[in-house]
Amino acid sequence: MTNSILKMRLLIQLFVLLFSSVNNGHRLGSSMKPIHYDLLLLPIISGGSPRLCGHVLVDLEPTMTTNVVTFHGVEISILDVSIEQVLDTEKKINSDRSVQLEDLCFSGLFEIVNEAHTVIHEDVERQQISVILKQTLIKGHRYRVGLFYVAKVRDDNRGFFRANYKNDNTSCCHEGWFGGTQMEATNARRVLPCLDEPGFKTTFDVTIGHNRVMSALSNMPEIATRPMKNTREWMWTIFSRSPPMPTYLLAMFVTDYDKVERIYKVCKRTIRMRFWGRRDQLRHLEQSMAVVPDMLNYMETYVRQPFSLPKIDFISAPLELDFEAMENWGLVLFRENRLNFNEETGSEDERFQVVQTMAHELAHQFFGNLVTSDWWSDIWFNEGFCGVFENDLVQHALPNLVFRAEMSKFSSIRTAMKIEEHVHAASVIRAVETADDAEKMFDSITYSKGSGLLLMLRNSVGPQNFRNAVVTYMERYQFQNANSQRFMDILDEEIHKNRDIGRGMNVTKIMHSWTSQQSYPIVRCIRTGNGRVRLSQTPHPVRNNITSDETTNQLWWIPISMTDGNQPDFTQQGTYPRVWLTPERPSLEIPYFPTDSGHDSTNDEDDNWILINGEFSGYVRVLYDDYNWRLISRQLVVNHTVIPQVTRAQLIDDAFTLALGEYLEYKVVLELIEYLTSVSDEFVRATTQFHLKWMRERAKQNESLLTLFEEYTGRLKFERMDDEHPNEYNNLVRTDGFEGEGCSSWSDGVCVDQILGMFRAEMDGTITAANKKAMIEHLERNWCVVMRHGGNDEWKWAWRMSMNDMMASQRAKILSAMTCSQDRNRLKQLLSRVFHPTIEQSPRDTFTMIEKMADNSIGRPMVLNFIKTNWDRLGRHFRRSGDTLKLLASASKFLSTNEELDEMSQFLNDLEKKDTKLDRSITAGILNGIRANIRWTEKHSDKVYSVLEARRTEGRTKASIFKA
Repeated sequence: MTNSILKMRLLIQLFVLLFSSVNNGHRLGSSMKPIHYDLLLLPIISGGSPRLCGHVLVDLEPTMTTNVVTFHGVEISILDVSIEQVLDTEKKINSDRSVQLEDLCFSGLFEIVNEAHTVIHEDVERQQISVILKQTLIKGHRYRVGLFYVAKVRDDNRGFFRANYKNDNTSCCHEGWFGGTQMEATNARRVLPCLDEPGFKTTFDVTIGHNRVMSALSNMPEIATRPMKNTREWMWTIFSRSPPMPTYLLAMFVTDYDKVERIYKVCKRTIRMRFWGRRDQLRHLEQSMAVVPDMLNYMETYVRQPFSLPKIDFISAPLELDFEAMENWGLVLFRENRLNFNEETGSEDERFQVVQTMAHELAHQFFGNLVTSDWWSDIWFNEGFCGVFENDLVQHALPNLVFRAEMSKFSSIRTAMKIEEHVHAASVIRAVETADDAEKMFDSITYSKGSGLLLMLRNSVGPQNFRNAVVTYMERYQFQNANSQRFMDILDEEIHKNRDIGRGMNVTKIMHSWTSQQSYPIVRCIRTGNGRVRLSQTPHPVRNNITSDETTNQLWWIPISMTDGNQPDFTQQGTYPRVWLTPERPSLEIPYFPTDSGHDSTNDEDDNWILINGEFSGYVRVLYDDYNWRLISRQLVVNHTVIPQVTRAQLIDDAFTLALGEYLEYKVVLELIEYLTSVSDEFVRATTQFHLKWMRERAKQNESLLTLFEEYTGRLKFERMDDEHPNEYNNLVRTDGFEGEGCSSWSDGVCVDQILGMFRAEMDGTITAANKKAMIEHLERNWCVVMRHGGNDEWKWAWRMSMNDMMASQRAKILSAMTCSQDRNRLKQLLSRVFHPTIEQSPRDTFTMIEKMADNSIGRPMVLNFIKTNWDRLGRHFRRSGDTLKLLASASKFLSTNEELDEMSQFLNDLEKKDTKLDRSITAGILNGIRANIRWTEKHSDKVYSVLEARRTEGRTKASIFKA
């Protein structure tokens, strides 16, 4: 090689590097505007040499004169590049490219016929491929770049993946193949060279090659098929042109699935709905098929925009997806247990999850697909909206599931708050520079906090104003990109039409205080006498800070809704904000009762509770004065149903959390849950037990405290039934009429003797249909009782069931239940599954199983040792980066001694030296969580002991605690 050639190549590489350095992170910048893609894709998914061959024509318009075209691309080999100026957009594309692609993929023959490029430079770190062209591209002109390439068919669910499967559960071997795409967030670049950013919305023409015994699917309807010229039994399927959409919504599948069809007709439009699955699955699609038309009609009516495509397909993948579903426009992908529901073996919870998942994905057809976020940093907006519509759509399509939808909303918001209480979690809007950053956006803060903030906003401005803004937003930005700021501007316009509500309200300023900073506020509500209350706000002290008296400059715009025991109102009107706390006015004193309410302030002050933020109307926790807590506690004992169940759970969750942050005495908290000793309030009990379990772990450091604690919590059992929601949130006691008589022991709220009896009847095949349904309804809880109290026969039978393909949809629950065993050898056997050579343990099952075992005090040391010993192997086992660290965080949450802190500090220090990409916020959260546990034990053990001892020795009844 001559010196001149070497110098030329070095100059070219230097030019490419300089060009890429002006880009922001992994983004491509704005030098090229994509107009259209024409993609010819030939996936070979069967056999030992899977491969993906493709040719894509990308119509581009340069925004600056250049001879460099940069695409995103990962593990893609570009073989040939062509370039032509597009003068006639209707010009027929050369059909010879399909023959060339066929030869390339089946015989390996490929002849380079173009010499349009000088060099192709791949930047692996940036996931970019730059093509240096011989031709200069002129700003404002349109060019068509053609690329022949080869890529990988993957065995995970990133890019184009494949899976083989059994056609039915009685088959002895794999008989079918399935191939398809998962592009979100940044995996389209693994399937084709493209401008893989959500802000680049373009149209797509797609043609897929496949064996004629299989079906090909894409976002749009198929319009033609033709046989391949040189390959027998193979054909091309051509699809119609898509509307503008980002690359992450592009979808393509090849499968031998069967289908069932439904037709949706409205306003002279006909939309074809197809549900795809294995032959044995088709009968389990009824639940999904039943709800789609009503849900889609609800969305169209609400946003006043029609569903934009002539068809929509629903398909599940025969492998364990890392996600529940993907909203590809017109071709929605599901995890199998989120599309199929077996009425014979499925529980009401599973039925609800199927409907809820469908609701989320149908909402995405509008929020995300019709109008798309312009960048990943703002993805909370679309995901948050779909979280809001999960509840609305479920309640519309299945009114008998309203209660479950409300419980799900509470659990979702509570999950986000719990995360923000333990680590310095990121804000919902955050910087995204790399592909890894984009993947990390899909977390509980984005989904759960995002939906919580939008629910708060809707409640604050009123549902009609909110809807009017949504309608304008969808109409103004359909088929385009937008962001949350655009919506806030429209909502400002809307509410300012209303002089009463709009005066002085700035939605942009209000929401910025929530989206741009982490954590959440605690609202203090203190009675000051004469019918007045003082309200103030303070940031929650994230446990990273350890001390609760540390504060920051964080302040929020907080809507304050209020009701009371004299005229309790938890309707939409009752949760409407009466006043606002603001950064400029973080505290204020107001008369609680308006002058025209007819209240007698003196009497109300004496014996009526005040309640703020009912039904989780705001993303806050509320701290009352002790007297008000006592009045609320009395109300729960006298008649707990006056306060709705979601609000009851919210009150108890607030109280425990505030006590943990040293804002509230545990004496107040225990008085608040006293009513649970005589009333079965299952959802509220579950919230209570979550916190009591944490306290019990701390009590283990003090044997006397542990004895007292277990005596106290033993009173919280099913003594009589609460018929408030008899048809909406059934529990095992209700469905089978357990009364507790003749029961020698209780566990998790059920009678151990009866559960063991039913389980053994299931083992020998004598179980009745009613008892089998009861066991299924709360499978994990019931089997957990059996694994804890049963013997070797029960364990062996559970193990066999966990290996049975018939139980695949329930395997995660079975494995979780098996972690309840108190036998170390059995738990060790469970862990051995992860890397067992003959057990194909899915990463999802592994994560669920290990996370649940970490809750078992016997299994926890084994889990910690297993994670530490197999750190690298687990990293390869999991598909998602960071899963091993998340498991370590789960296993460490109960550690509470200085020795455990030192050992964990050393281990994490060693990890950080080896892995520069380790998430430091999680590692810091692990250590600070242990420090907080140590601090709690030192500060609160004696106080809690005193409270429990006083309650026992004084022998107080539930009523007497409220006497003078």
